[in-house]
Amino acid sequence: MWDWNIAVFCRNEQASIARCIESLTHASRGRRALITLIVNGSTDDSAETALAAAERSGMPILIYAIAYADKANAINQFFYELRQPAKHYFFVDAYVKIGPRALRELESCLATRPDIAAATGIGVNGRTMYRNAQTTLTQGGHLHGQLHTLRADFINRLVASKIRLPIKLYRGDGLLGSMVIHNLDPLHTPWEPKRIGSSPGATYEIPATSIFRPSDLRRQFHREIRQQRGHLENAAIKSIIYEKGYEGLPSSASDMILAYIERFGLPRVPLADRPFQALALRHLRRAQRPEPAQLQPRLLSSLNTEPADEQQLQLFPA
Repeated sequence: MWDWNIAVFCRNEQASIARCIESLTHASRGRRALITLIVNGSTDDSAETALAAAERSGMPILIYAIAYADKANAINQFFYELRQPAKHYFFVDAYVKIGPRALRELESCLATRPDIAAATGIGVNGRTMYRNAQTTLTQGGHLHGQLHTLRADFINRLVASKIRLPIKLYRGDGLLGSMVIHNLDPLHTPWEPKRIGSSPGATYEIPATSIFRPSDLRRQFHREIRQQRGHLENAAIKSIIYEKGYEGLPSSASDMILAYIERFGLPRVPLADRPFQALALRHLRRAQRPEPAQLQPRLLSSLNTEPADEQQLQLFPA
């Protein structure tokens, strides 16, 4: 058994993945830690860059590739197929650099607070993340996809209940947060945001963006479209889970949204958001459904995947 199994989700992050791997290596000193890198829908050399970074640092890593670009499916695959036996499970986005004590802080948060099922990281840059940090620490309720941990028994109960995130769900981390807050039972367990804990030292950093970079402007434009899709997802999810529980969620997020609109109509949004909502709907209706084979992971690389013994750990103290 590993002490830590760290799932890293990656799509076209060749520019950031080495920094991410190096930060995870530094944060994992003194622990039997394994990175499970899931590269989904990438067209760059993210996998090769990650393997080279792991080789330089001596970090154990398993690298899987999934043809279809979808983090929700990658999370499902980790839960059901790729997860290695471990005491603690961490979840990281490949574009972040985590703080040197971030994983230990999250581990300690779970160990000292039996009332929580998850603990989330705190962003140290980025306007929205920085603004929400204090609320996350004091009130809970936010499971940040960039960095968080889930109790092993929570994941085991989720899998035993056969709950899966709908494919192509934009706000998959938000849905996981909802599952934590309701303790997997929205029909009988009240909404309690404090089931998600945090710690000031569990920090992560994201790449800086600039309004003067065309690529960042394009990214923000597409983010606005995805945000409108996310609003539709939330409305559709609420209409299902409070009637049927999380087990009632369908396999496709797109089908779920279209069924919601057919039943309840299109939600009204502010005038400034209507063009983005229209684009979200157009993308939704034009999207092709993936073939089952496109959703399956295949192993690309394996490095140092036997847990270290106590003598080896002495070479890399915490």
